[in-house]
Amino acid sequence: MDKALAGLPRLQRPAVVNAAQYWLAPERFARSCQRLGDRFLVPMPSATGPWLCLTGPEDIKRVFTADTDVLRLGAALAKASAHHLVLGPTGLTNLDGPEHMRMRRRQLPPFHGRALPSYHETMERKAEAALARWPYGRPTSAGSHIEGITLEVMMATVFGVTEPARVERLRSATLELLREGHSRRFFIQTMIATSRKNGWDRPFPRMSRAIAAVDAVVTEEVAQRRNEDRLDGEDVLGMFLRTPDEHGQLMSDNEICDAMRTLLLGGHDTTASTLTWVLERISRFPEVLVRLESAALNGDDEYLDAVIKETMRLRPAFPLTARLAAEPFELPGLTIPSGTMVVPYITLVHRRPELYPDPLAFRPERFLNTRAGTYTWIPFGGGPRRCIGAAFSMAEARIVLRTILRHARVEPSRHRAERVAHRNVFVVPARGGCITLQRRTGSAETGLRLEPVA
Repeated sequence: MDKALAGLPRLQRPAVVNAAQYWLAPERFARSCQRLGDRFLVPMPSATGPWLCLTGPEDIKRVFTADTDVLRLGAALAKASAHHLVLGPTGLTNLDGPEHMRMRRRQLPPFHGRALPSYHETMERKAEAALARWPYGRPTSAGSHIEGITLEVMMATVFGVTEPARVERLRSATLELLREGHSRRFFIQTMIATSRKNGWDRPFPRMSRAIAAVDAVVTEEVAQRRNEDRLDGEDVLGMFLRTPDEHGQLMSDNEICDAMRTLLLGGHDTTASTLTWVLERISRFPEVLVRLESAALNGDDEYLDAVIKETMRLRPAFPLTARLAAEPFELPGLTIPSGTMVVPYITLVHRRPELYPDPLAFRPERFLNTRAGTYTWIPFGGGPRRCIGAAFSMAEARIVLRTILRHARVEPSRHRAERVAHRNVFVVPARGGCITLQRRTGSAETGLRLEPVA
């Protein structure tokens, strides 16, 4: 271990024990780390080496605002996860430095400004379609239904495929890719690969076939639009096809396929995880549920956003993020050696009592009449690596949640809170967010309203 890091607190356990607990018992792992302070080391197997974990906002700010060629997200993910395998070499999360910034500028337009509101009607329509099929009146895993909504939203707004046979092929290929990515087999492969010195250096044929099937449909859609000179679509794919970089170059087919998979998996899984956790949380806090129903029926988006943000504080889709130091990097009083895995621990930043008093309590009012802190509320990361789909994800979560509450009532649950479990790199409710919905006798369309809660 480098002398610069030798004096830091550390988990006094074998690396393999730490890795196993992180993957299999993420809450227990977080509690083990929380007592170690602002900066600490976690021994990990050879693929990544020790993690230098950071939880202080000032350290987080310095890491998030660092040059992306000095603290590299893509290089870190290549060691610690299956990102490079699944999302491809030009996927936005896998690029660093100038190449990352070039691709980021190219991909930003569909997720900001006037483009975003054009997706809202689709989000609401897909949520209503799912609610029509919901098994009302009995306990149900909300996660599977929410995943169906977010998948349909992504297919409509990101891919924009309309030809019926191609839509079905894309849906089938995407579901197979998601099944493989969520499978226990791939989860175990992920744990093993990230524990090996050479990481993801072996073929993974099932995943490769699933990726190829999605890419085949995307490539076919791209070819048809180009042949028909139909590049004016308002979906994300349409914008990618006509948006050049600063040198006038359009995205290649390989770049488009990588981008589509990155947006599909990143946008689908993270938003589905968030919404599932929201439903799990509100079913266990009746006072929050009553106020939230009133907000949804009376158009109070501020309280909906507050509930979503508080859920993301306590249950971020990713418990941590990472950077690999390409050269020595300075923090106050500490020089981080080149080659160090630098890990902003999102979950522990969100549990600092000086930032969030009684940090384990579920209190959406923390986010009323105030802006979430740039370096104290970080479920989307920060700086030039902040998730480009953050505004899209928040809008989707708000619209889907509002639609659910306008058409159905969430019954309060008497069961214990669901434990946090990993599903590959994401954290999800262990039982899938089991809730009971009752069909609302009136609806927003028939004028049903509730009095605001004081």
